[in-house]
Amino acid sequence: MSGLLEQLMKRSDANARAEVKAYERELPDYRVHAANPRSRAEMLDYAVWFRRHTVELVSESRRLSDEDLSFIGDIGRKRAEEGFSTGAAQRVLALHATLMLREINEVAEGEDLEELLRLTAWFGEQGTRGSGSYLDGYLAAQRLRLSVGKRLHDLVDLLLAGDLSAPGLAHDLGVCLHDHYVAVVMRFPGRPSCRGDHDDDLVESVFKMHTVPIAWRRPEELLALLPACSPREEAPDDTLPVVRDIAELVEGPCRVGVATGTAGRLPEAVCTARQVAEVAPVQRVPHTVCGIADVFVELGVARVPEVDHWLRDVARRLANGPDLVRTLDVYYRNDMNRLRAAVALHIHPRTLDYRLRRVREVTAIDPGSTKGVRVLTAAVARLLAGAWT
Repeated sequence: MSGLLEQLMKRSDANARAEVKAYERELPDYRVHAANPRSRAEMLDYAVWFRRHTVELVSESRRLSDEDLSFIGDIGRKRAEEGFSTGAAQRVLALHATLMLREINEVAEGEDLEELLRLTAWFGEQGTRGSGSYLDGYLAAQRLRLSVGKRLHDLVDLLLAGDLSAPGLAHDLGVCLHDHYVAVVMRFPGRPSCRGDHDDDLVESVFKMHTVPIAWRRPEELLALLPACSPREEAPDDTLPVVRDIAELVEGPCRVGVATGTAGRLPEAVCTARQVAEVAPVQRVPHTVCGIADVFVELGVARVPEVDHWLRDVARRLANGPDLVRTLDVYYRNDMNRLRAAVALHIHPRTLDYRLRRVREVTAIDPGSTKGVRVLTAAVARLLAGAWT
């Protein structure tokens, strides 16, 4: 055994103790776990075993055996059963690798170059195998311990945090990861909270249909991350079918907001989509999804109380007429084309003309004018979003 390996063997106990302290300091899950003396002793025993076994294998030019990998996998499985998060499972591997390389560097001397290269080469190859076995064991236990809905919630958390453990969990769930996403926020006003297993079942049903990351973020808010070709693609064509499937399963009116973001900046996209959803129209069967370009006027109005109060008065006058709110909504959605709007409303064009005249009478604003488009579209959008109910 070379001098380098002898030094590592001598320091194995001290280095193992330092590693356990590092886990306690940097990983909250391990800090809680190590508060139990028996659990801490087990962690220390494993850290000592791995260091001594590494030296033995390198000195004999042997790889980790199937028995070794099985033992490491059992450690990962045990961590899952003890409730360690997926993020903690990934971060402990990175921290372990960092500490091991530091320990090697601390005892390496110039004349140990050949042995140093042999040791680091072994650690690179066998460390990858050992880490894979650890994660395989961890994820296998998670499959048995947690529902698909809870594992998807973990995946969404990891993606939003940019955590390096996200790909492993995504692969285990059969989810393909992408460089760009459309964050879809669906808000269900008045939905009861604490639905528990029902929420998990609902998420699992959507996942079986579309295989995308999806999770409840709040009692009334569901988040789905759909793939996008580029950060400028605000809402791909397949967004609306996913939204409709979700709305059908939840069985309640909803507001939908979307925003596109890169994989490393998803929280910003989710924040934007959430703001859009706050002012988007309430729909029982979604016929459109709103991005910031669709509701930027409403977003501005909602943040200026004086303007919102004035617009509310305009909306109040509209509510006194014969179905004027729905008429204006359809009229503007059909680009103010009288014939198309009348067909969509199932009324005669002359009836539509009468209703538009009533709008002018009750608001003193011509719905076909530039001012009418600017004011009345905002008023209708705020009404349909339930802003003043």
